[in-house]
Amino acid sequence: MEFLKKIFSTKTKDKNMPLPERYPENSAGDFYVENEVCITCGAPEAEAPDLIEHSKNEYGHCYFKKQPTTVDELDRAINAMLVSCISSIRYCGKDKAILKRLYDLGMQAECDYKPEDLE
Repeated sequence: MEFLKKIFSTKTKDKNMPLPERYPENSAGDFYVENEVCITCGAPEAEAPDLIEHSKNEYGHCYFKKQPTTVDELDRAINAMLVSCISSIRYCGKDKAILKRLYDLGMQAECDYKPEDLE
């Protein structure tokens, strides 16, 4: 698993590497579920039911129906990332505080951008 995290953590828009494709039903914003990576485990949705739900159009694929706007919602979105058994939830934002928090939790592989000052 660590091997895969090292490979995928180098993906950044700045290095002209392709970013993961977002599942089309995701709401616009920094948190998203990667297309065709959900296995319908239900864990992220259980952690943040106000933010994440399963598609009614395509069997079982989860997506962000709403982006976090409060500190509590942000906590739940990050917790949903933590419980995702296959790391299907990603962060494509550039907020340094959020990126630092995700990196401190060992989730750099789930971040689309790597700030210069974070390892």
